[in-house]
Amino acid sequence: MLRLTIVLLFCIIGSLNAQDVGYYHVITVNEFSSYSAFSSSPPPHITGHGVKSDSLSRSNLVFDYYEADNEYYAIESWADYYYWLSKKYKVLFSKPEMFEHFYKAKDNISMIKYLSYNFSVWHFPSAIRIEPHIELSDSENRFSLSNHIIKNETDLEYMLKQIEAKQEKYASKD
Repeated sequence: MLRLTIVLLFCIIGSLNAQDVGYYHVITVNEFSSYSAFSSSPPPHITGHGVKSDSLSRSNLVFDYYEADNEYYAIESWADYYYWLSKKYKVLFSKPEMFEHFYKAKDNISMIKYLSYNFSVWHFPSAIRIEPHIELSDSENRFSLSNHIIKNETDLEYMLKQIEAKQEKYASKD
């Protein structure tokens, strides 16, 4: 009986973990820079907590802080998350300064278009799907296409291997 209980427990835990990977939250273009949309979404698959992240997060009791190059970024929205990602993983972005321009202008449509064309990994590390928008075709909004969402462990491993390969290639150029 104890063995059966243990096996059943492992099966339940395994199925819960598998569900976490494939779950995503649907948001609108306007919610890309929204705290409520970010906080109600599953967490991103890549995070960047640094040494000071916990104390910074406790200081305001709301936001996570991710580190990139010894700077800390408050993560309050998906826009903030991708801004941090463009700082931490520059190699994944073509001209990250363009994303920074759209981010500072709070231009959700341009940020989404930029990421759709210039984020060089097949899957996005976020667990969101952005609804189609009149100003964004499917090619301008890869977030609307479910094949760019991580659905299982294989997709997650594939994304992580792509990132690792790009970082190694970038490091070998130095």
